[in-house]
Amino acid sequence: MSVIDHIKARLDIVDVVSPYVALQKSGRGFKANCPFHNERTPSFVVNPDHQSWRCFGACAEGGGAFDFVMKAENMDFGQALHLLAQRTGVQLEKRGDPEKSDILHSINRAAANFYQETLKTEEGRQARGYIDSRKLNDSSVNKFMLGYSPASGDGLTSHLKLHDFKVEQAIEAGLVRQDEESGRTYDFFRGRLMFPIFDRRGNVVGFGGRALDDSNPKYINTSATSIFDKRNTLYALNFALDDIRGQRTAVVVEGYMDAIAAHEHGYTNVVASMGTALTEEQVAQLRTLADKFILALDPDTAGQEATLRSLESSWRVIQSNAVQQRQRSQSALSQWKTTDLRVAALPEGLDPDALIRKDASQWEEIVAGAAPLLEFLIPNVAARFDLTVPHGKSQVVDVIWPLIAALDRLDREQHAQALADAIGVSLEALRASVGNQRASRRQSRRAAEYEPPPEVTESALAESFADPIEEYILALLLDKPDLKEFAENFDSQYFHSVENREVFTNWMSCSKIEELWDSVDESLHPHLTHLTGISLMSMELNETERALAQMLGRLQNRFHKIDQQNILISGPSGEPPPRELGERISEINANIRESEPTGVRRQ
Repeated sequence: MSVIDHIKARLDIVDVVSPYVALQKSGRGFKANCPFHNERTPSFVVNPDHQSWRCFGACAEGGGAFDFVMKAENMDFGQALHLLAQRTGVQLEKRGDPEKSDILHSINRAAANFYQETLKTEEGRQARGYIDSRKLNDSSVNKFMLGYSPASGDGLTSHLKLHDFKVEQAIEAGLVRQDEESGRTYDFFRGRLMFPIFDRRGNVVGFGGRALDDSNPKYINTSATSIFDKRNTLYALNFALDDIRGQRTAVVVEGYMDAIAAHEHGYTNVVASMGTALTEEQVAQLRTLADKFILALDPDTAGQEATLRSLESSWRVIQSNAVQQRQRSQSALSQWKTTDLRVAALPEGLDPDALIRKDASQWEEIVAGAAPLLEFLIPNVAARFDLTVPHGKSQVVDVIWPLIAALDRLDREQHAQALADAIGVSLEALRASVGNQRASRRQSRRAAEYEPPPEVTESALAESFADPIEEYILALLLDKPDLKEFAENFDSQYFHSVENREVFTNWMSCSKIEELWDSVDESLHPHLTHLTGISLMSMELNETERALAQMLGRLQNRFHKIDQQNILISGPSGEPPPRELGERISEINANIRESEPTGVRRQ
């Protein structure tokens, strides 16, 4: 469950609304004078079954708990999220202060400009020599804003003070350190070739610094700050966005120089993980852009063992992400994109940078011929152990089988056979071995301390289900922005889910997906990733338009039927609806007939 689902599960619409208005029990629901306009006859209905409210008077608005708080408190979604999180005791992750983020972006940009200018001075001569030795051209140096940090230890600090930045801000940005005992401040990066690190919008959020002598560590990065987290950052993503999206393929390398060399030679769908295995946060960013990841990792950087561990870690992240997404949608309309994770096996002794500069055509062939991850891992992991003894074979199975088990049944059978062949046993023997492991694990779990299952309420079940129709509509609109004209006059309140409503409303005023990421509250980013991961059925344009119009009509029809239920449950059981709502009921019935899917018209 998302944090929003956790909050919804702890809310009851009656409890949310009752502090604002005196509710009176009426049938299976509640009625009151609308708190949002003056009226004599109650037209405000609360439906506990649907965890919703609706005004049938002048407001003509409705929704769930979030919608009510947003309207009652005049809040946006993010503000309502914080308020309801406090009320329900749900802990929200701390997010950056926008004003503080702007300051940190500005001070990092100022530092990048300073490093860039210092590179051109006599002091930066050694750094320029290193750049020349790596054959970077001037265009790449300028594009990636490479620079040099003075060895003096106070050059940047003095520069920032001259430009009215406070030392405290430089410390918070990770650019300056302060000695706890003496209170003396000093530049964090000293005597290093500097690589500014950008977020996907092009803001400078941190730096990587490479030593130009035998100093260790060879590379250091900005420590984690409110705007920079290495696990959540992909180097060069801001430059690679359009081409990754266009090709639906992302090539992931390890180092700054690898990414720069690739872009310099026209391979602009390349990003760098900055020496780490792919993290869940990095995968989330790439899944909105690509269906295929090709890992072109340098086997000499940290040794073959570390490389294989990195690949195993990346696979687990991908599969875990896919399982979570499959669980969120059971619709026949949609199926989850399976991420195609591959490995480009580089020649021994050549990292991507060296290979591209030596023979770009060979780089292209290796990337094009990248092997599916398990086809690469099975023989390579098998080579790490002594297969002449049973213990060695079981060690290979321990590493590989959990990766195979995460696959669909048909793929699982194929790779199980490949694993059996690699360790020299029959498929039946492999299955028996895996079965024994499972039995052992079950016994261990039974011996473990019992933990009672979490309480699940009707409210939680009613509010946290994924709405396949709503999600498919949004996936279609996000994937094909030209279709937005079909939904220009579509009322956002027809979306039952407040998350979907927020995405729809914001997307209708955006031109690019990057703008949408910026415009929605950060708490909705996982949901946005979920929506952009839905695989759409292939249809001709006119079929797509017709399907979208029909689905919009279904939402509209459902909305009016719920309106009808809200009125009916608010009256005495077994009696006709109140006369004062008779006209409204007639209107709703007419709207239901008009919005039947078979008679849907273009909005």
